[in-house]
Amino acid sequence: MPSLLTHLTAVERLAAHVNTLPVEFVRALGEDLEYARFGAALPELPWFGGWAMGLDAWLGRGDAPHFAQMMTSKAPVAFGLKAAELVSNGALVGIEAGLAFVAGYFTQLCVSRAVEPAMQALLASNAHKGESPRRARSRIEWSQSLFLMQELHGSPLVGTPAVRSKLQIRKGYALKGIGGGLYELMRVSCIEALGEAPSQWEVDGWVRGLSLFSLALGSPLGRLGAIPSIHLSAQGLYRGPELDVFAAVDQGLDHTRQVLALLGPMMLRNRFTKGARHKVFEVCPEGPPEIALKHRAA
Repeated sequence: MPSLLTHLTAVERLAAHVNTLPVEFVRALGEDLEYARFGAALPELPWFGGWAMGLDAWLGRGDAPHFAQMMTSKAPVAFGLKAAELVSNGALVGIEAGLAFVAGYFTQLCVSRAVEPAMQALLASNAHKGESPRRARSRIEWSQSLFLMQELHGSPLVGTPAVRSKLQIRKGYALKGIGGGLYELMRVSCIEALGEAPSQWEVDGWVRGLSLFSLALGSPLGRLGAIPSIHLSAQGLYRGPELDVFAAVDQGLDHTRQVLALLGPMMLRNRFTKGARHKVFEVCPEGPPEIALKHRAA
């Protein structure tokens, strides 16, 4: 969850610089940015199944929820490809809403992979004594999110109402959950890629949980989470001689554009042949975020 703001900010940057994207994605991101945010947030949404889980996510306690682990590590590229195929068929959701969802989903996937090499180095050099890897990652990701927001907006926004718009992942009243079509798009993609899917009741609970969490994060209470991190040195966790998270996010966005440039013609022609899929897997190999380290080594 601490990287959620980074991924949602990356989606906004993608939408603000769309000149290299297929025209269909340009229109979709302009009209349905909330669906793109939903796609970007999806792998972290299971953390918001309840207040206790949301607090654990913020503090870096406990293991990741089952579907958060599945969506992050089992077959994330296959999930995105199935969602793209369903959208190209004109099924379940409006075409532009579906395109925005696909763009947001691959944004978080590519940005996560771009940042992961720096994260692994930081986990080795900046973990506190007695700190679990999960807690160390959470602390570092949260600090990086705040520094990124500070650089782009002149303020981390946490503790102000402005941060709530960053976390708006659906149109209309978030406490209603998501529509049946968007849920079916997610469910069928999950079954195809992961072999199981959460119920709509669960997903609606995640969406409501994030909405309530955004209210807390946008209140003065949210500043309590910013205080320990914002006073840390950006030199150590965000930018330095051998570390540049801002540049890594931009690298992830360039990777996103590569993937969407392949998906655009596939979706336009509804041609998801074995060869077309193989081209996507060549650019975006299947696997967890750590695949970036193996890909780099190769």
